[in-house]
Amino acid sequence: MKILFSFLLLFLSILTWSQSTTNEPASFYGLGESSARNHGIFDALGKNTINIFDSTVLNFYNPSTYNTLSKGNTLYSYGIQSRLSSYSEQTKTQVAFSGMLDHIAIGMRIKKQMGFAFGLKPFSSRGYTIIDKSYTGFDSLKYIYKGTGAIQDLFMGYSYGLVYRPKTKLSIGGNASYLFGTIANERQSLLIAPGSNQGGLNRNSMIIRSFHYELGAYFQQKFGENHLISLSAVYLPNQKISGYYQDEFYTASNINTLATYDTLAFSRSRIHILNSSSLQLGFNYAILLPGLRRQTRVLHPKLTLLASYSQFGSMSHDATDLVPDFGMTNFSRMSFGMQFSPETKMMENIATLKGLEKITYRVGFYSQTLPYSKNGIQYEESAVTFGLGLPILAQMSASSVNFGFTLGKRTSNQSTGIQEQFAGLNISLILAPSNFEKWFRQRKLD
Repeated sequence: MKILFSFLLLFLSILTWSQSTTNEPASFYGLGESSARNHGIFDALGKNTINIFDSTVLNFYNPSTYNTLSKGNTLYSYGIQSRLSSYSEQTKTQVAFSGMLDHIAIGMRIKKQMGFAFGLKPFSSRGYTIIDKSYTGFDSLKYIYKGTGAIQDLFMGYSYGLVYRPKTKLSIGGNASYLFGTIANERQSLLIAPGSNQGGLNRNSMIIRSFHYELGAYFQQKFGENHLISLSAVYLPNQKISGYYQDEFYTASNINTLATYDTLAFSRSRIHILNSSSLQLGFNYAILLPGLRRQTRVLHPKLTLLASYSQFGSMSHDATDLVPDFGMTNFSRMSFGMQFSPETKMMENIATLKGLEKITYRVGFYSQTLPYSKNGIQYEESAVTFGLGLPILAQMSASSVNFGFTLGKRTSNQSTGIQEQFAGLNISLILAPSNFEKWFRQRKLD
């Protein structure tokens, strides 16, 4: 019954999914903004994603990690992200806000060394609005340039432990996805005159319907009782993303009323986008620190250090006569993070813990290039991150709410380019059944 409810909840979420948004003008290019994907936990650790190993965290960025989930604990993960940006270009400035649902996913460990997950997450999004006015001796015109839409990733993943010993683990996994959605660039021209809404509209859309996949792996080695080293990798092979390119051109006596539109041109063509291969490598070192004595009790703290390097592939297409200005190049990212948990034996010692001893503390930093460029120089982004993980212990479960904060900037290293400073807040909620209510417990009769 519970798993049927989970499938129903995911289905309803797909039907009611609000369009992902971004306030990045460079999302005009390619398939839109994909490098700003966020998650309350991973973002707080400097965008370390593939190298997070925790039995209470569903890590859909690395499909090989699904078998690290707690046995009997089905995790339901949900995320919301928001971002406030301040743009400047020479003497012009603008402030913009964006917010969106980040993901909804469900994961479980189905056997000792096997894990399974499915859900919905953003693949890319487009969102910007630029307004310009042109004054002439006769007619004055207002131009509105607008980007809208999103591409979603409906995925299903599986992991299997090739080696699953107490001190040594080697696991592989994969996500199979269906990409769907529409992104559009729109240009409007309106006549500036009292009582007039006359104008024209040109809209270029990409309608994506395509399958997609990625592969992951991790290796873990425990040294003694207190040290654990993990190596991880995620590989996305060369693959084609299929869809349609649609070009529309209208004139209207009232640009705000669809019934007044007169079609000047309309075309729809098949398009294939080549997504070049990407490789992400991660490192994770976890150490159980000596016990911290607090009057009549002892804490069991844990420190985790993380680092990762990602090389993402470029995008190109086979319709250069239709879409000449695609502009998606290779880009890379370096990430560093640290996590501190004052108490690793949370359930056993919950009755004696103080408020601050229940919280997980996270900090990080990342620096990356972006797939957009101007005059041959790529945009760059860097940020410091921090966050908190708060357990929900009302029913003795693995549930938690996680906050991730980001303070950063984007720049093209050119005085004439758009500069951006931003602050982001991401909230991720992880829900799990209580210890006395295992959802998929197997019972045996003697």
